[in-house]
Amino acid sequence: MLSGLLVLSAAAWAEEGRYEALPLAGADGGKGGGRAFILDTRDGHVWVWSENELITAPDGSRRYGAGFIYQGKLRPGSQPGEMIEQQGR
Repeated sequence: MLSGLLVLSAAAWAEEGRYEALPLAGADGGKGGGRAFILDTRDGHVWVWSENELITAPDGSRRYGAGFIYQGKLRPGSQPGEMIEQQGR
């Protein structure tokens, strides 16, 4: 049982630091609210989290609230400043 706990704690430790968040300045259109750029450092997925995002509910109603917007997946470049073209999804 002790070895199982050690394996689980090692797996949890390996995931620490997988996601990095950087604050973004302001919000579009002066709506206010906090925003952050979130990067999955293992797989390259990127999201923007916004404290004040326009959300459309399944019934069609709209309101402002916290939400994530998936931006896509990054891939490493071969040199600094390299332009990487968007690829099809």
